[in-house]
Amino acid sequence: MADRLAEIRAAIDRFQMDEARELAARELEEEPSAEAYYLAAQAALNHGQRVIYLERALELEPGHEAAREELAGIRRPDQDRHEPQTAPEAKPVEEAEAPTIKLASISKRFVAICIDGFIVAFFSLAVMAANGQFAQLYEAMSTLDEAVVAGAISQFQSDAIPVNLAVSAVYNVVLMVMFNGQTLGKIIFGMRVVKKRGGRITVLDAFVRNVFGYTVSQILLLGYLWAVVDGEAQAWHDKMAGTVVVDERKAGSN
Repeated sequence: MADRLAEIRAAIDRFQMDEARELAARELEEEPSAEAYYLAAQAALNHGQRVIYLERALELEPGHEAAREELAGIRRPDQDRHEPQTAPEAKPVEEAEAPTIKLASISKRFVAICIDGFIVAFFSLAVMAANGQFAQLYEAMSTLDEAVVAGAISQFQSDAIPVNLAVSAVYNVVLMVMFNGQTLGKIIFGMRVVKKRGGRITVLDAFVRNVFGYTVSQILLLGYLWAVVDGEAQAWHDKMAGTVVVDERKAGSN
């Protein structure tokens, strides 16, 4: 489908090769075409796979100039154009073709979390205002009775905790699923949460990381501080979900 082909091109342009490969695999399964094979070649894992995809593109459309030119440029001049390409698949992935992944810095992650925290706090207060909890607090304070005011403040704080946790869960999970591992804070700083072995996170990954994981990491902030000394800069919530936070701007600059 044309829309999916456009999505594959966009993923390649953003240097998100795992996403491009996933989209290309679905396109080739549902509606194989010369252009789909050509785009799959751009995100291929290794030299041999790239050659095979280009050859199949030309089998379906011999006049596909981009595939023909690229194939001519990467094959040996003395190699038969129709020679089966089985041996190259055994070659290791070439470093030049592998996407460069760089972990996001702890300082940028901290600022992004603060931005997301302010957004979550705003919506949490909006939910509490809609539920009339501010009105109840104001009414109690207007009595000028210290015991009543103290009880109202304590109740307000108790109500704020579950509301904040619920809003945080919805905010983080929904945005990370919609924007492929990004919240507004991470979008601003060009960071993304991905699986440790590569690839986009699933709904379950987002839920484990941002609900159960965040709850554990917030114990005396130890889970967040762990990222400072961890070799892969993983906080406890990252370890629970098997994710890492990458800096796409650094990756794209190389």
